[in-house]
Amino acid sequence: MNTRQKQADSYELKFETFCNKNRIEFIHLDRDKKARKKFLKTPAGKSPDFICQKNNKNIFVEIKTHTLLTNEARNKTMIQTIQAKKAAGLSGTTIFSPFDPTPELKIPFEGYLRDASKKFKNIKDEYSFPRVLLLDGIQIVKTDICRIFLGKNLCVDNGEYIKECRGLLDSTGSNVSAIVYWDEYSNMYCGIENPKAKIIFSKEDFKEFFEMRNN
Repeated sequence: MNTRQKQADSYELKFETFCNKNRIEFIHLDRDKKARKKFLKTPAGKSPDFICQKNNKNIFVEIKTHTLLTNEARNKTMIQTIQAKKAAGLSGTTIFSPFDPTPELKIPFEGYLRDASKKFKNIKDEYSFPRVLLLDGIQIVKTDICRIFLGKNLCVDNGEYIKECRGLLDSTGSNVSAIVYWDEYSNMYCGIENPKAKIIFSKEDFKEFFEMRNN
């Protein structure tokens, strides 16, 4: 098993632990042939990771673990710039612009979104439960999520998110009800609804499944 697969498995285990603590029943579809036959149009085809249930509500969850070093190319360029200055007899001191994760994250995130959408398409039509794409393994904040997926930026004047450009959800992913991500800073799950989703995942649904419980 390679390193990326081990990381992916560890985040699935993290989600299972979260479910157990919050009294969420779940079935790991990759490991349950009977469940695949029940819920999937093509049992041998692509499948989301989990179906979860709590208080008679159900959701499908696909976990994507971000293991790519998205700023690797930038770091390499910075190192080369410093080395070139030192080779020329200069101090090497350089002021670089702040790292903007949006351009580098947009490409892999689009891949995650398209892959999750294909898996959700394989769910039988009668199981019209919300479908959640859960991102983990990366430090990211709401402003970046909104910018990448919704094309919205935070207005500092009123604290509202304003539509400024096309986001990933404007062109694909209508089979994905919401994007949920692990916020390392607040140590909790956060999420955004997909305004163009075929099946809605409401704020009440989010609280039911992803709000942390202390008991």
